[in-house]
Amino acid sequence: MRSVLIVLLSTPLLLSCVIQPPDTDQSETVSPSPSVADTSQDALPNTIQTQVLSDLANHLDIPTDQITLDNYSRQTWSDGCLGLGGPAESCLAALTDGWQVEAIDTETNKAYVYRTNLNGDQIRREP
Repeated sequence: MRSVLIVLLSTPLLLSCVIQPPDTDQSETVSPSPSVADTSQDALPNTIQTQVLSDLANHLDIPTDQITLDNYSRQTWSDGCLGLGGPAESCLAALTDGWQVEAIDTETNKAYVYRTNLNGDQIRREP
């Protein structure tokens, strides 16, 4: 009698482990982590292009016409430092929409990756 009672009381618990939740819509997509690949979302604003070209030209001490912008994509960064804050840096703890841009020095064929916010006020070169 006691074993029958245990089986009856444990049945709902066992069934809850076996019953699967309803299937979710498979059309939902998850945003990828930041990567330089997708150029289909939006056109890169001219202000961002100018900021990236100018910063890299100054950094490498080369003319801007020696730099090409290759891949770019819209991204959402983890903080106000575009995910590139240093240990002694205080960053706004808020998701920040922006751009990731790959710039290439055509003389050396070396690529540099930049992160910006949406309007180009914040711009950082990845280490």
